[in-house]
Amino acid sequence: MEHLHHFGLRQDPYQNEPDLRFYFDGASHLAALRRIERGLRQQKGLCVLTGEAGTGKSLLTRRLLDGLEEEVFDAQLMLMMPGATDAGCVLSRYARMVGVDEPDENRPALLAQIYEQLAIVREEGRHSVLMLDDAHLLSKDALAEIGGLLNLEYEDRRLVSLLLVGLPQLDVTLSHEASLGQRIDVRTRLEPFDFQSTSEYLKHRLTCAGGEPTILPDEALAALFKYGRGRPRLLNTVADNALFEAYLANRPEMNAHDVERAASELGIGSEPGSTYSDMPQPAGHSGSSLPGALGSTFELNEVAEPEFEVSSFDTGTDAPAEAADALLAAVKNTSSGVEDADSEAPSPFDLTSDFDGGLTNDGANQGVPLSLEGDDPLEVTASPGAPTEEEGELDDLFVELIEE
Repeated sequence: MEHLHHFGLRQDPYQNEPDLRFYFDGASHLAALRRIERGLRQQKGLCVLTGEAGTGKSLLTRRLLDGLEEEVFDAQLMLMMPGATDAGCVLSRYARMVGVDEPDENRPALLAQIYEQLAIVREEGRHSVLMLDDAHLLSKDALAEIGGLLNLEYEDRRLVSLLLVGLPQLDVTLSHEASLGQRIDVRTRLEPFDFQSTSEYLKHRLTCAGGEPTILPDEALAALFKYGRGRPRLLNTVADNALFEAYLANRPEMNAHDVERAASELGIGSEPGSTYSDMPQPAGHSGSSLPGALGSTFELNEVAEPEFEVSSFDTGTDAPAEAADALLAAVKNTSSGVEDADSEAPSPFDLTSDFDGGLTNDGANQGVPLSLEGDDPLEVTASPGAPTEEEGELDDLFVELIEE
């Protein structure tokens, strides 16, 4: 790819593939790795690894699998798939993994087949390990049946160790299944990277791909940490797109603007759970937006009174506080469309339908700012009409502020 050559990279540094060449031992990851590996080497029965989405559980699991020597372990990794998570399906898949050619459909007979293969492994002097990734997809009943493998023993020794990997909801499921919840020997949780680990992680992957750390200056790292939340998967996605933005600008390094542009395109906000939006829409909003005055938007719903709140206003002058307060009150009153009960002056932006899909200002339907009828595309027009006494006072206030 041209953008990779632009930065002197041999390959994509931020791909979201379980490639162990890019594995990085962050503090949380290293601690979890050591705890789980200790449990498996001591032939503990049940180990549990949880973490939020994108924290690197799957890559850590593959790192564990890769670190178990074949002469000591017979380890299998199984990825849970939606729609294939019932106990019978999982046990049949595991039976094939350990060497059963034709798994029996009868449950007791199937367990007997598995037992026979695990006993052979034990006779070879090795220990069997089954790792279930995305185990949170398993129901409580399925987990209980799979957990029954822990009851298989040979010469008073357990035949298999289980490692369950999944989202935090896995902990909740296990807590409601007493037969497993009380048998957990090792439990650990992956946490997102802090800023230091994030910086080291991003530079590590860049170096592994043949790049120079100078491609990521401090301002870019700070922005990546902000939008990537310290989660490897999200960090990779944002960094990959930001790198391309820097390439499009023909620069040798990434900056904060590249990261913000990438986050904007991806719809990623700066706060956890948020999305990138200059003008966030209210929950349940289904209307259209049309450009309005002063950079605002008209929200076109079914006959809805506009809501407008002014929290601050900078006149750009040293006008007295009394004048600024009066101006604020006038702007708020005019923008909100709320008129005094005694006022009969029409608002310059009272819009009604002309029944042909357009909106006109005939001043005849005051108090209803937007009335929509017909299926044709909307065309908004507004004629100011004659200025009211209130608008004249507003203009005078502007003049006074400018002169002062």
